[in-house]
This record gives sequence, structure tokens and C-alpha cells, in this order.
Amino acid sequence: MSRLDGTMSGMSPDGAKTLRAGAAPAPPTGRSAAKLSADAVQAARVMVEAFRLAGESLDVERILNGILDGVAALVEYDAAGVYVIGPSGESVRYQLVRGCEAPPRLRAPFETKGSVGRVLATGRPVSMTAAQSSEVTERRPCAGARLIVPILGSRGRVLGALDVWSDREDGYDDVAATLLQLYGSAVASMIETARLHAEMMERRRIEHDLATARAVIADLLPNSTPDLPGLDIAGVHETSQQVGGDYYEFIPLGDERCGVVIADVVGKGIPAALLVSAIRATVYALVGQELALRAIMRRANRFFHESVEEGRFVTLFYAVLDVPTRRLIYVNAGHPPPIVLRAEGDVRLLEEGGIPLGLFEAPRFFEGFARLRPGDLLALYTDGVVETMDSKDEIYGRRRLIDTLGGVRDATSQEICSVVIQDVRRFGGSQTQDDRTLVVVKAL
Repeated sequence: MSRLDGTMSGMSPDGAKTLRAGAAPAPPTGRSAAKLSADAVQAARVMVEAFRLAGESLDVERILNGILDGVAALVEYDAAGVYVIGPSGESVRYQLVRGCEAPPRLRAPFETKGSVGRVLATGRPVSMTAAQSSEVTERRPCAGARLIVPILGSRGRVLGALDVWSDREDGYDDVAATLLQLYGSAVASMIETARLHAEMMERRRIEHDLATARAVIADLLPNSTPDLPGLDIAGVHETSQQVGGDYYEFIPLGDERCGVVIADVVGKGIPAALLVSAIRATVYALVGQELALRAIMRRANRFFHESVEEGRFVTLFYAVLDVPTRRLIYVNAGHPPPIVLRAEGDVRLLEEGGIPLGLFEAPRFFEGFARLRPGDLLALYTDGVVETMDSKDEIYGRRRLIDTLGGVRDATSQEICSVVIQDVRRFGGSQTQDDRTLVVVKAL
């Protein structure tokens, strides 16, 4: 049932019309040569309009609407849909439906997702009536027939599908199927161009977001380390390609005390960077109230639990260092435990505290204590350091970190940071899989 009112009868298997010897071709019954010419002109106009649209617009929604407008000029329908597979081939990325309920986005394996899925999986058209399949009336109860054809791109690759319904019960004929398939081939290049343009714009947006996130993180990290008598302090931060949520800070507290913070936000990009900014503001606001460390963690946890979407959380280690006595009071909220490497070689992990911030409404936190003696080394780090993987999927690990720290413990804190990060880079190769942050406090 096409708007060109064509028929496929009288055609040989290879598509050629069969004629009697010596007989002149005659127009099909009920059809004049002039009508055929008019139909051909109409079909050509539809194709030209499709190519004109491709040249004028790269907006996906406008192109999908234009495609369905073209379908309406070729084949009668009471409802229609167009579906475009994403570049990975794993799901339908774009879809537009008129006249019936839109289906949920289809995902591979397509062959298990109804008739549209079978067309996307096989590249072969499907035609059915309401008497043959309940799928015809599933999304349009009054429908009598349905036709689905693939949109085939270069080298026969399936890019999507065209889907039309008619409320008449006599179904769609072979001419309608042929017209839609030809039209699908004509608009395939337009779809590929629009999809590539959309992907390019998405990459640009992601690159812009990552650049913005890097700038936010760079502004939050300290530009210098505090000069404290009897202590040598350094910190280093290395950003991954995806930009995570690592953060560290030194907070002057007065009375010869200094706050040390290191944190890691679950997530990447701008959301992680914004959450880091919120962490910094929250910690600064709370430490200024002279609260106990466990109270600071409780209030910070309540803020994140109420303000951050479910599934996001923060690991954080906060310590107050009394400079004259080199005594630490700390709370570890689910963060990789800092390492105290004693002058004589013993190792202590600073694990007292509680769970990461934001997971539960009112968890309990506990304070831990430590003292740095001359020659001791304190190393705070994020999981991007110890979880770096090599080509064999083996992780760098805490044991190797301790060994590396021990091998350069006589160097300055800045040199220690540099050696450790270089060793992590060599271990993991050129790909920075996650942000890496390391803070070293050396007691002189």
C-alpha cells in the first residue's frame, strides 16, 4: 500500500517484467503512462528533499522528523517510527515515533527485542497484519498492518529501521516495502553524517567539561606547603585523563597547629570536581568552629548524605598536627590508611575512624592518635597510587609503596614525592588510570 499505487505482479524473480515476444510494453491495468511519470517525479522529489535536508541541517531531531515526512510522501501510514543505532552498535541511540506509544530504548541483543529488533539484527524487512501478529496492535490498538524495513549504510551495515503502521487490514504490498528500503538507503548517508556530527559535538562537550573540571581542581589544590619547624612537608597531584576527585589541603589552625586533609570523591569530571569544592568549603566551615574531629566528620557526613545523589560518597582523612609535639589526632573516613614509616623501619597504618562520608545518615566516627618521632615519615595517598595496574593487571599495592618510601626516606619530602610518582608511572605505563595524590610529612 504505497502512495505510488505500484504493484510487483508480472515480474520475474530478478525483478524484470516479462513480456510476450513481439508485444509492446503496456501500462499496468488501471494506470496510465502519465501516472507512472507523475509517481516517478514524486519519488524523485522525496529523495531530493532528503538530500536537501542533509545539506541544510545536522540536527538529529530535525533530520528524524524530515525522514518521517519523506516516508509520508511515499507510503500511507497512520503511525510511524524511525530508529537509529548508536556508534557502538549496542543500543538504539536516537528514535522518533508518531501516532503510537514510543517503545523503550532497544539494546543488544536486538534479535530478542521484537520485530524492530529482528530487523536491526538481520537487516531484513518484516511485514505483518494484525491477524498474523499481536505486535501490530501492541502499541497502536486500532492498527491493522505493520511494515518494518532496515536502513542500510555503506557495506550493508544496519544503521537503523523505518517502522510504519496502517489502520487498514489489507497490509503493505511489495511496492511499499521496496519504496521504503530504497528510501532508507537514500537517507542512510544523511544519518551517518548526522550521527558523526553528534558524536563530534559530544566529544567536544566532554573535552570542555574535563578542561573545566581540571581548572576547578587546580584552583582548589594548595599552591604551596606550610613551613613548619621540625617538619618537611610536600604534596603532589597528578590528574588522569578522565579527571577524578582527589583533593588535599593544609589548613592553618592557630596555636601552632595545622590541619591536613586528603580526600577522594567517587566519580569523574565536573560532578566530582564540584563535590571536591563542596568538601573543601564544608571542612573549612567546620574546622573553624573548634569542634572535635569526630563531630566534624558527623556533620560533614550529614551534609553529604542529604545533599549528594545516592551512590556518591567521599573517602576522607583529616588530621590535626600539633607542631611542637608532632602529635596527630585524626579520623579516617574510609580512606586508604596513611602510612607511618618509623625511623627503625616499623610500619603503622592510620585506620581509626569510620565509613566513607555520605553512605549512611548517622554513622559513628572514632578518633585515632599518633606521634611522629625524628626520622619518621608520614605518607598520605589516594587509591590512584596503590591501585595503578600494569599490563598484567597486577596492582602497584601498598607493599610496593612502603618499599619505595623506605628506599628514599633520607631524601627531602619533595624528592620522595617525585620518586614515588615516577615509580608508579613506570609500573602503570603511560596511561594514567586515575588521579594520583601523595602527601609526605617528614619529621626532622
